[in-house]
Amino acid sequence: MRGLVCLQGGAEFGPTCASVDRRLLRQHPGPVVLIPLAAKPGWEYDTAGANGERWYGRLGAAQVTVAPDARRGPAEHAETVAMLAESALVVLPGGSPARLLDAFASTGLDADLRDVLARGGAVCGASAGAMVLCEQTVLPEQGPPRLVAGLGIVPGVCVLPHYRDGAPGWLDTLTLRPSIRALGIPECTGVLVEPAGLSWVGPAPAVWVDAAGTAEPLPPAGA
Repeated sequence: MRGLVCLQGGAEFGPTCASVDRRLLRQHPGPVVLIPLAAKPGWEYDTAGANGERWYGRLGAAQVTVAPDARRGPAEHAETVAMLAESALVVLPGGSPARLLDAFASTGLDADLRDVLARGGAVCGASAGAMVLCEQTVLPEQGPPRLVAGLGIVPGVCVLPHYRDGAPGWLDTLTLRPSIRALGIPECTGVLVEPAGLSWVGPAPAVWVDAAGTAEPLPPAGA
C-alpha cells in the first residue's frame, strides 16, 4: 500500500476535526470524493454528502464531489468508479457499519479503494467508515454487538470509534482474533496508517485497548 489511510473516531465535518482534515488535504492535494454509503439511500445519503462537501470546501479543497449512490444501479456505479480513478482523497463518512459493509459487498467498490491507495492516494474513514476499513469490524446494531470480517485494508486492527474512558465497552462481551488489536479512537482524532506504523493527530490520543481496559497510547504524528 503506497497511499495513506486515516481512521477517524467520528463527529466528522466539525471544527475540532480541522487539524486532521487539513493535514490530509495538504499531503494529498487534488479531487476529494465523498462516498456516504454508511447512510440510508435518499435524504440521509444526500445530507451526509452535502455536509462533507461544505466542510472540505471551507478547508480550501479545490474540488469536492459527492459520488452518486452506487447502490442505485450500473450508471451510478460506473460514475463512482470514474470519480475514484481521479481522486486524491476518498472520504467514507459515518453511519451504519453493517450498511456500509453490505454496500461494499454489493458494489465491489472496495477494490477501487485499494486502487486509490496503490497509486498513492488517501482514504479517510470516520466512525463506521473507519471500522469497516479494518480486518475485523464490530456491528453494534440490531441486537448485541457482534464481530465480523471487515474489508481488511488495515490488517491487524479493530476500531472502537467515539472512544472515551473505556467506552464503548464492546470488548466486555466480544473476543478479537489473537492477531488483532482493538484501537480506541476519540471523536475528531485521526489515526494515520503508514508503513512506519500508526500515529495520531487531533484533540486526544488514540490508544490500543485490551479486554481488561488497559490503554496504551499511540505515538503522536510528526509535523
